[in-house]
Amino acid sequence: MLSLIIFIPLLTAIALIFVGRDNTGLIKMAGVGAATSTLLVSLWLLFAFDVNNPGMQFVQTLHWVPALHINYLVGIDGISLWMVVLTAFLGVVSILMSLNQKKDLRNFIALMLALEAGTLGVFLALDTILFYVFWELMLVPTYFIIGLWGEGRRVYATMKFVIYTLVGSLLMLVAILTLTMVHYGATHEVTFDLRILTHTHIDTFTQIWMFLFFFVAFAIKVPVFPLHSWLPHAYVACPIPALILLTGAMSKTGAYGFLRFCLPLFPEAIESMALVIGFMAASGMVYGAWIALAQKDIKALVAYSSISHLGFIVLGIFAQNGEGIEGSVLQMFNHGIIASSLFLIVGFIEFRMGTRNLGELRGLSKSMPVLYGVFMLVMLAALGLPGLNGFVGEFLILMGVWTSHLLAGLASILVLMGGLSIVFASVYMLYMFQGSMQEKPTVENNSDISSSEFKLLLPACILIILIGLYPKPIIDRVSPSVESLLHLEKTVNLETGKDTDHH
Repeated sequence: MLSLIIFIPLLTAIALIFVGRDNTGLIKMAGVGAATSTLLVSLWLLFAFDVNNPGMQFVQTLHWVPALHINYLVGIDGISLWMVVLTAFLGVVSILMSLNQKKDLRNFIALMLALEAGTLGVFLALDTILFYVFWELMLVPTYFIIGLWGEGRRVYATMKFVIYTLVGSLLMLVAILTLTMVHYGATHEVTFDLRILTHTHIDTFTQIWMFLFFFVAFAIKVPVFPLHSWLPHAYVACPIPALILLTGAMSKTGAYGFLRFCLPLFPEAIESMALVIGFMAASGMVYGAWIALAQKDIKALVAYSSISHLGFIVLGIFAQNGEGIEGSVLQMFNHGIIASSLFLIVGFIEFRMGTRNLGELRGLSKSMPVLYGVFMLVMLAALGLPGLNGFVGEFLILMGVWTSHLLAGLASILVLMGGLSIVFASVYMLYMFQGSMQEKPTVENNSDISSSEFKLLLPACILIILIGLYPKPIIDRVSPSVESLLHLEKTVNLETGKDTDHH
């Protein structure tokens, strides 16, 4: 079943190359069909998933390059489950949003499906080389989408995005190969199976530089301050449909990498660096929110608010306790829903008004009452109003940071910075909302969002309220995997302790 999730969009993307460019009916049907089938399979997983089993489920193995012991190995646990569902859900939204694309629809939809397949592959891969292949597969479609369909300084944005990401990817490849070499040195077996590699004993010095290599690769993708400077350019240049996948799903692959690789593999390195990373994440939260306040372009404003919210997620992960990590996984899901909805709204406003500049937008509430209502709900979720989904994750993360033994030295300062970024979030979200919706209208506009556009936003609105009031179904599925992740670390530590005594 897991292979279906990856290969439905991937094979459809390849098949679309052989469809005539003018056959828009078939292209649209194929795109929507592939995205919807992927979502249906992922929803089936949600119900077939065994809540009490903390390990990997639905594992599939195929010998891929037997000579090098590289396998096609996929599996899913409570942490990746929600990321897969989120990506599949956003895949449908972004494909539906792409149908209005005027320029070269066929290639655009094919690249969008390839991007979705790559992102899903990252969340499902259990073989480190396979993970790397999917990681690179995400880069290629994004490069072409921003470069060919982007706006503004798109060439500069793609170059910056690619250079940053490639540097990170190469460092990660070195670390992946070293990991297998270290395992081979200890056991004389070559394996790229992440489940086996997590039990490898790595000495502290090697842990630290390998951790740094992995950390840079994942931190660029999230992005963690100060490795964030590619994001505003890429987000502002990126077309809205691709941006939904970029901010909603692809930015989460970095945070997922921390959980899947860094925490179980390098416990000692994390212990020595947790405070620095915690401070970087918290600085990003405040910095992103502070810069968002100064934006006139609402697309740029949402992009900077993303840096701020993603800092929260990283902070929760490195708090390294149940509350922090569960809050982060929940917030990854929540941020995907909120940020993609905000970008959709920005797209709808720009389509109607021909501008994204807050100075030129005023009083849209009169002519767009439906959008006004939806925008208000999403905006309140983004600034963390209790009872909506943004609050639950942020609250859990701040609890995790407060009780974290790794961040104990800075806990009160980090929580304070978190609180400050939430205050800023209230300011810039209200500034954006009131600036575009309230006051006297400056430009005449007579059209509200259409029913099909409203349907794109409706599932997100329902989820914002449901998760805000009742986050239990998500946390129940995440909890066992998080417990086992934290427990695994302790057992490996004990074993490494014993090893050193013998030598």
